[in-house]
Amino acid sequence: GEGGGGEGVDWRESVSWPFEPLCAELRCSLFHSRWERRHGAGAGLRAVLRAHGCSAGSVGGVRACVRDELRGQWLEDCALRLLAVLALDRFGDWSAGDRVTAPVRETAAQALAVALRSMEAGCAAQVVRALLTMSREEAWEVRHGALLGIKYCLPAREDLLPELLPLATPSLLQALADDDDDVRAGAAASLLGVASHLEALVPSRLPRLLGALWDALASVDDLTASTASVMG
Repeated sequence: GEGGGGEGVDWRESVSWPFEPLCAELRCSLFHSRWERRHGAGAGLRAVLRAHGCSAGSVGGVRACVRDELRGQWLEDCALRLLAVLALDRFGDWSAGDRVTAPVRETAAQALAVALRSMEAGCAAQVVRALLTMSREEAWEVRHGALLGIKYCLPAREDLLPELLPLATPSLLQALADDDDDVRAGAAASLLGVASHLEALVPSRLPRLLGALWDALASVDDLTASTASVMG
């Protein structure tokens, strides 16, 4: 628009979604060999979807039901690519000490959560189920990426927590006892994001969750990655 912003613009009048060329390049760059490009692609998609997720993939001249279906297909495709990044990316920065910083997986998880806000409830729930499956994979980087996704996706869809939180709790309990300290930190951070809902939605699991957190606390020291998350 002439004002330079996208607020109030009706994309239904456009032949195609104006951000499609940019997002097509970003989706491809998610799998670039350089981690900086992958990180930037995730950040770019996160920014576009945060502002325009409700119009993602829209085209003009079609009925509303067709437009909604196209948007759903576009968001599902984007979510699948972001899940693939969480499963495949292996870049980690250890310069901060014992705790790994995974900028590509972190940004992909954030972009995935933003995409979930505009997805149909059933599709959003399927994404979370995929993350829970990934959280049980053998490679610690995959488990770590899955827990990053869970950390951001559960709070993004509070309307689905009555269904998803009881489903996620067993996987989070298992991750709290993981051999890898960064995975345990991811599990604790995921619980921290939904802590206010635990008593209401998973009351029968609360004693086990508290026990697992205490066990995790007993196994960490001031230098381990999970200390901050467990103490939170």
